[in-house]
Amino acid sequence: MTIDHILEAIDINLKPFAFCEIRGASTTLALPEQTQAILHYITSGAGKIVIGKRPSQHISTGAIILLPAHQHHSLISATESGNPLPQCRPIDASLEHLLTGTGQQTLTAVCGLVDVSYRGITGLLNLIQTPLIAQLAPGDRIRNAMDEMLLELANPTVGTKALARSLLEQCVIMLLRRHHLEGHKSVEWLRGAEDQQMWNALQYILNRPQSHHTVESLADKVSMSRASFAEKFKKTYGTSPIELLRSVRLQRAAELLTATDFPVKVIASKVGYQSRSYFTRAFEIEFGKAPDTYRKTTKKNLDLTKKKQSKID
Repeated sequence: MTIDHILEAIDINLKPFAFCEIRGASTTLALPEQTQAILHYITSGAGKIVIGKRPSQHISTGAIILLPAHQHHSLISATESGNPLPQCRPIDASLEHLLTGTGQQTLTAVCGLVDVSYRGITGLLNLIQTPLIAQLAPGDRIRNAMDEMLLELANPTVGTKALARSLLEQCVIMLLRRHHLEGHKSVEWLRGAEDQQMWNALQYILNRPQSHHTVESLADKVSMSRASFAEKFKKTYGTSPIELLRSVRLQRAAELLTATDFPVKVIASKVGYQSRSYFTRAFEIEFGKAPDTYRKTTKKNLDLTKKKQSKID
């Protein structure tokens, strides 16, 4: 198993849903967290992106940002005047137009929900704990593919959805490959593909997070000693098996809270927690709000997104 095999076999699903326009210096557009990863592509202007409590990062025309799910973030316009792509008007593709502020200075971006799956394992982008942010220069292959996708969305015709999906797949694969070759920590999980034992351990966690996994049981499944397995897992994935399991369980719980009406106690059990109170504490630490509160806010955001997506489909 190699990284090439993973990149060849991944399936990428794109749901473009918004065209953001932020007018005026220092104007902020706050974007709610989603249950899927979000891709932003800056089509014009300059400004900053603030993700959670992380320091702000400068962005300008050609920047591409891939955020894992459940990341609250804001786009902020700077004083540089916009220079939009002259032939590209994503609003023509029936994307939701999110407009804030007034003035001549404008930061614009196209936003979409992205999911990556591999052989039935979905949500692989949720393994990216650190956002991927790349400032693409004119002529960059990823930027060229993104611009082509935008032009296609702006002028939809026969085959637009298939072509847009193909172009996005190119973008995501090139983005993951570039960050992997640069040794970016956010894609450390890709290195597991080069070691069958580590990849099998990851699949056990992703496929059955509700099971009573321990370091010992996972080491047993891949025929390694506990100490060797724990050390190798941490070196490969940048985190311990139990920490990754906790994160995957809570991510699945967040998905169930949004997609179902199961009681919180039932969801806790479905993802491997026997105690509702322990689950609630862990969930609040991970997402900053109680499960019931999270359910209300994210369901509202998801309903809005589905309405926007229905305009495209």
